[in-house]
Amino acid sequence: MSALGDWEVPGQLDMLTEARVARDDSIALVEDAAETWQRDAVDRLIRGFAATGDPFSANAVRPLLPDGIRPALLGARFLAASRRGVIRKVGYVPSTDRATHAHPVALWVGM
Repeated sequence: MSALGDWEVPGQLDMLTEARVARDDSIALVEDAAETWQRDAVDRLIRGFAATGDPFSANAVRPLLPDGIRPALLGARFLAASRRGVIRKVGYVPSTDRATHAHPVALWVGM
């Protein structure tokens, strides 16, 4: 028995690992397709919101993005900022992007 307990589904950890690998591969594709100025623009916005100490999400950043930045890059840069210790996840809020139909997006705060 693993640390997950009696309710563990056989192969569940393998599926989780595969999902993370697929996520990381997709993020790498998005990052590789972006130009340096695009990554820098998103990072500046994230750092600016993080510096306030107030919780924020992609909902606040999205309207401030310059033209030419793919929405997928936003998620990639939030993850990168989290991994660098710039922000940490504190919850979820509904997305205000009409195309996502109020799908939950992470709520972040600066560290």
